[in-house]
Amino acid sequence: MNTKANPSKHALVKFAGLLALVFIAIILRPPVAAVGPLLGQIDESLTLGPTWLSVLASAPVFCFGLGAFVGPALVRRFGLHRAMNLILVLLAAAVILRVFGGAIPLMAGTFAIGLAIAVGNVLLPTVVRTDYPERIPLVTGVYTTLLALSASFAASTAVPWSAALGDWRWALLVWGGPAVASVLLWSTQLKRSEASEDNKDDVTEDATCFAAEQKAVRRSPITWYLVAFFGLQSLGFYAILGWLPTALTVAGLGEAEAGSILGLTTAVGIPFGLILSTVMGRFKSLALPSAIASLFASVGFALLAADLAQPTADLAARASIAGVLIGMGQASTFPLSLALIGSMASTKNQTTMLSALSQGWGYLLAGLGTLLVGMVAAQTTSYALPMAGLAALSAVQVWVAYRAGRPGRIPAA
Repeated sequence: MNTKANPSKHALVKFAGLLALVFIAIILRPPVAAVGPLLGQIDESLTLGPTWLSVLASAPVFCFGLGAFVGPALVRRFGLHRAMNLILVLLAAAVILRVFGGAIPLMAGTFAIGLAIAVGNVLLPTVVRTDYPERIPLVTGVYTTLLALSASFAASTAVPWSAALGDWRWALLVWGGPAVASVLLWSTQLKRSEASEDNKDDVTEDATCFAAEQKAVRRSPITWYLVAFFGLQSLGFYAILGWLPTALTVAGLGEAEAGSILGLTTAVGIPFGLILSTVMGRFKSLALPSAIASLFASVGFALLAADLAQPTADLAARASIAGVLIGMGQASTFPLSLALIGSMASTKNQTTMLSALSQGWGYLLAGLGTLLVGMVAAQTTSYALPMAGLAALSAVQVWVAYRAGRPGRIPAA
């Protein structure tokens, strides 16, 4: 496309790309977030049992980890914008098709959704760095805020959608609309010349340079601090997303009330995350903000564990307070970790690889933890012990976050 000859068309395509990013951010969490509040209905309908319910809750997060490693290869093969288009098509198809049938389509579709979201997670920091190089913290803050907002909305409305539409399948299917919209909007970006947009940068460098940059990323301590930081904050988020409603219903709350507390937990920190995202570019170091945000989450998990160990009549109010602290911490650590991924590398190629490693290993850790939460709770008939474990891990996250946020950059190969 000759952007110089037709600047108005170029501006329109750029606007469509920005709007596409909005819809991508909207759809990258709800297909997973809506499942947790509906686990009871799904089990009643399909008779999955505790083990398969644990798999259903944790499978997307495992896929986030496994699929993340595919991101750099897809970019090298198809280019950044075409790779994003492929995963959006897969995501839309899986969201729609998983509800038609029984347990097998549901499981297969959930795995496909997890893999598609995984690659989208990896590509987004590179898209932001490529298309908005001067506004990385701001654009990162906007899309991470939308991720959190859409997750909160999906979690809090899943049960009402099911009640209004008559079945949990419809409550999951409503997210097919935004998924298809993201495909249509992002398809406008395929008209952009990959030669001018992507091949100018180091995303498609020769194999020797690619290997050298990969080696530099793997050898840097920054990478592994980011892996730990991203993994621990993701573990806390997805454990809450998958199991908080069930934990609260086991402790005595109603299904709708438990889902609303999950919605509060995922929504309350959104303003804090957005404000932080708009100002974090002014910080010389993100070490202290990252550590403080992690501390909020740790205290919240500790309070929640205590509430679940000895449920009282005011459990809903007490759990809401714990959820507010957890939400504030998680809503802040997520954009912080992504901003660090987007800024700690020296090149765009390194950014993609750093994103893949951080999110790949990080989400595998989160998936394992989410699975263990369900398994331990099944053995103890209470979620108090798993939540206490999350409090301890979040305390470790305080130190890891401080180390990850210190000034530094992975050297260019």
